[in-house]
Amino acid sequence: MVRGVRFIKSDGSTSQTYEAYLNQPENSSSWGDVILSAGALGSPQILLLSGIGPEKHLRNFGIPLVLDLKGVGKEMKDNPGIALLADTKPTHRFPDAPQVAGITKDMKFIVEGGIVPISFNATRMPIAIKLAFPESKGTLELNSTDPRQNPAVEFHYLEKEKDLEECTKMVQLLNKIAGSRSVVLFLGKEPQNNLMSSQDELRNFCKKNVRTYYHYHGGSTVGSVVDDDYKVHGIKGLRVIDGSTFLESPGTNPMATVLMLGRYQGIKIVRERQNTSVKS
Repeated sequence: MVRGVRFIKSDGSTSQTYEAYLNQPENSSSWGDVILSAGALGSPQILLLSGIGPEKHLRNFGIPLVLDLKGVGKEMKDNPGIALLADTKPTHRFPDAPQVAGITKDMKFIVEGGIVPISFNATRMPIAIKLAFPESKGTLELNSTDPRQNPAVEFHYLEKEKDLEECTKMVQLLNKIAGSRSVVLFLGKEPQNNLMSSQDELRNFCKKNVRTYYHYHGGSTVGSVVDDDYKVHGIKGLRVIDGSTFLESPGTNPMATVLMLGRYQGIKIVRERQNTSVKS
C-alpha cells in the first residue's frame, strides 16, 4: 500500500530527499490516494524507479521489486507528422495571421496551416499534417536510477506498414492543399512545387521527414497498468491520471482530453470518499 511520496528538489542532489505522507481523515477508514501525474514519459519512469514494472528490467538496475507489472513502459505511442513549405522563399507577412486547421479522412488526418517567423523581417508558410490513431507502438525504459535523467524512449514511427501507407496519403493531401486556390490567392503566386510522382518517392519522403508534435501517450495504459478507476493494479492507494494511461489520443492537442480526465476522476474520488464516510 502507498502511504506517501519521497522526492527531491529540482535543483538538489539525489542524496537530499524529502518525504510527505498521507493523513487518514477523521471518521474514515480510508487513507486516500497518491495520484501520479507526471505525463507519458514521467509517470512510467517514476513507476519503474519505484519498483513497479517488468522484473527483468528492474533487476538490470538493481531496483528492489515491488510488483512485477509488465505493462509499465509499453504501448508508447506518438502521432507522426509531415510538413511542407507552401511558399518558394521567405517573404514578409504578418506573423500573427490566423492559423487554419482541418480534420479529414474519418478523423485520421489533422491539417494545420500558419505563418512562422524565421527572422525579424521574414516568414514562411508551412502546411503540416499528422496521423491520429497510429498502429506503431514503442517502449520506454530506464537509462539510469537518477530520476533527473531522461528515460530511453522509442516510438517506432511508421514501423507498421499501414502507418507508412497513411503517411504517403498525407503527403499527397498536403500537395493538393498547397496547390489549392485559397493558398495560391493568399500567397499571391504559385506555391512551391512539392510534387512527387511515385510511391517510392512518397515513402522515402515520409521516412526522412517524419516529425513529432510531442503528443506522447501510453506507458501506463488502462487495462495493463491501471484499472477503469485509474488505480494501479496490485498497489493500493496509487492512481495514475494523465496521458500515459491513454491507449489512443486524439490527433489534435490532447490538453482538453487530459483536463476532462482529471475533472472526471476528481469527481469520482470525491464521491467515493463521501460514500465511504456515510458507510462508516
